[in-house]
Amino acid sequence: MYRLLANILPKNAMEMYKSLMAYSNIKIEPNKFVGFLAFSGIGLSLFLAFIISPMIRAPLWILLITFFFVFEVTIYMILLLRADMKAKFIEDVLPDALQLMSSNLRAGLTVERALILSARPEFGPLQEEINLVGKEITMGKDLGEALSGMSKRIKSDKLEKTMLLIASGLKAGGELASLLDQTANNLRQQKFVEDKVRSNVMMYVIF
Repeated sequence: MYRLLANILPKNAMEMYKSLMAYSNIKIEPNKFVGFLAFSGIGLSLFLAFIISPMIRAPLWILLITFFFVFEVTIYMILLLRADMKAKFIEDVLPDALQLMSSNLRAGLTVERALILSARPEFGPLQEEINLVGKEITMGKDLGEALSGMSKRIKSDKLEKTMLLIASGLKAGGELASLLDQTANNLRQQKFVEDKVRSNVMMYVIF
């Protein structure tokens, strides 16, 4: 039943939900999840519409559509917020992970081993992503392809550009450790500038 309800949604809406589910680490089958949301939204909207309609003397169908729309928008915003929080955390710890990987490379480890050993519990979601990339590599997937696939699960332009840069460095065969150090420094500098701009904007708003 849930899959049937999911098929009623437009294709673009379904793809949007699939992306947000991947960004939010929701591992339920997309059709089931979206179908459940639609079913829950209809049920809750009907319940609220039947209760509130006599009180405000509004048409039942208008309330039904309004409540369903509010429910779906709320769920969408929750998923979007969860995806943004995950991306923000990963962007904050990414420079440390890159520098750790660089240190592992300078210690003589292979690129694959240096990447896997750069996963730390304090990196949170990034540790899970690094471990997943490590599993994909052991199963025979190309390292550059595995790194690029990480950006499909994290809603971050910074991470996507960083992974593309590392993949390009691997293909070019350059000094990857230096590239990682430079990238980490650039990310820290970029964050410093963004925080400073944000602080200045807040000061202007206050005064």
